[in-house]
Amino acid sequence: MEVQEKIRYIVDQLPKHLFWDSDLTKLDDLEHYKKIIVRTFERGDLEDMALVMAYYGHEICKEVLLCANYLPERAKIFATNFLSIDESRFKSNRVAQHHAL
Repeated sequence: MEVQEKIRYIVDQLPKHLFWDSDLTKLDDLEHYKKIIVRTFERGDLEDMALVMAYYGHEICKEVLLCANYLPERAKIFATNFLSIDESRFKSNRVAQHHAL
């Protein structure tokens, strides 16, 4: 059986610090698109977000961000402005975060 080569265009274009907790050799643009989109909006700059939106498209980015269990306020602000998302529609607004004491 032939091993399919990973698609890594967007992963190779983004700053490596966005994926500080991941093995970059295993990230695949298509298989891990949700992680890539969320992480870019969480920690990336405007150029990184523009690159991700151009690569995946606004609708996919919008869908992923709306369904994310957690998004920091910064990511929500960028998403509401760049993707015309009503802030009340984020799933992360309705999911309680549990923090250890």
